[in-house]
Amino acid sequence: MLNRNFMTKSGIILSAAAASVVSNAYAEGTDETIKAVLIGCGGRGTGAAANFLKNPNTKIIAVGDVFPDQTEKALKNYDLPQEAGFTGFDAYRKAIDYAVANGAVYAILTTPPGFRPIHYQYAVEKGLNCFLEKPCCVDSYGYRMLMEVNKLAEEKNLKVGVGMQRRHQTVYLDGLRDILENKKYGDILFTTVYWNMGGIPVRGTGEEPTEMQRQIRNRYYYVWLCGDNILEQHVHNLDIGNIVLGNWDPLYHPVKCNGMGGRAPRYIPKPTPRVGEIFAYHAVEFEYEDGRRMFSQSRQVPGTWNCVNEFVHGTKGSAPVQRKKLRGEKLPDPYDVEHTDLINAIKENKKYHEGWAGATASMIGIMGRMATYSGQVVTWDQAVNSGKTYMIYENHDSLTLESTPPVLPNADGLYDAPIPGVTKDV
Repeated sequence: MLNRNFMTKSGIILSAAAASVVSNAYAEGTDETIKAVLIGCGGRGTGAAANFLKNPNTKIIAVGDVFPDQTEKALKNYDLPQEAGFTGFDAYRKAIDYAVANGAVYAILTTPPGFRPIHYQYAVEKGLNCFLEKPCCVDSYGYRMLMEVNKLAEEKNLKVGVGMQRRHQTVYLDGLRDILENKKYGDILFTTVYWNMGGIPVRGTGEEPTEMQRQIRNRYYYVWLCGDNILEQHVHNLDIGNIVLGNWDPLYHPVKCNGMGGRAPRYIPKPTPRVGEIFAYHAVEFEYEDGRRMFSQSRQVPGTWNCVNEFVHGTKGSAPVQRKKLRGEKLPDPYDVEHTDLINAIKENKKYHEGWAGATASMIGIMGRMATYSGQVVTWDQAVNSGKTYMIYENHDSLTLESTPPVLPNADGLYDAPIPGVTKDV
């Protein structure tokens, strides 16, 4: 169960002033342009900003990133004055403050997911509608933080979108309608979900001047930044499998899971420095309260079977969740649609809050990782209330690119990794 006193006990206290509804220029009808601040100016950030800007009357007015070069590129990309760009671990605060002062109503939060709960909290306190890239957190502390901020966003009538684009993709929406409304496959027995792929390239030059810079440039290999591949990539599949079993309930979740995983392929034919601490593969069986299962695989191993998909298994047959695209069929880009839907909700002042589903899907991935890292059965309540953290939450804003990250390599350039049966990850 979620500890409702968590935010007070943890020292993350949302003030009464923060809980009040903040008016904005768009809501007051004085400006028809949806103005946004972009936090995280790397590849995913510029991609999300491009999707946002495909909508009419939209504008990026401020940017923030931990790296100066990324901030400078973004200033040029969006033709912004120097004063609209901010750098450092506290850049999100400065950029959001500047943006709010200049009429922004929309925050695009696309840094590595470990930072997401911190940035989301501040954006909501400042009265911004938010687009959160997935996943939304990397550990239980971050999940609990998300849930409290979700409540605050709801109280303030803010709109929240999450970058799980399958929820806005025509072939998935049609497939889910057939499964859940039309009962095409009868009663649902279980789901199978996969994100099996080749390896992720090691990013960065390897010559970064500090370990902190090296890890952030190469975020996909560090749990405190990405949460491992079962979370970073596989969250999409877990979300769809969960929708099928829970019929769109944003708080529906498994009650326990068991799994196995490892990282041996990252050491074959020989140990490779800078491959981080994450596993190469995870296989998890998630069990729900009614006894049904979601069977999950996520893998990053070159030369193996690739499959990124979700399947429904019912009393009348089995099939992929998404329907087949018809020959010649032109469909909207779901990466565009997820922003359009959020923008329309702001304009029409409709209730719109994907933050709950984003938190749930992220926590399912975290629970699965706990099971594979430890080799133990893990319950939802154990996972949600775990005291183990990966992200740096305390004194976050005082960090610099010279600060020491949570994990460090040994003399051989290798990182310690979880050992099932030994590691205690709950």
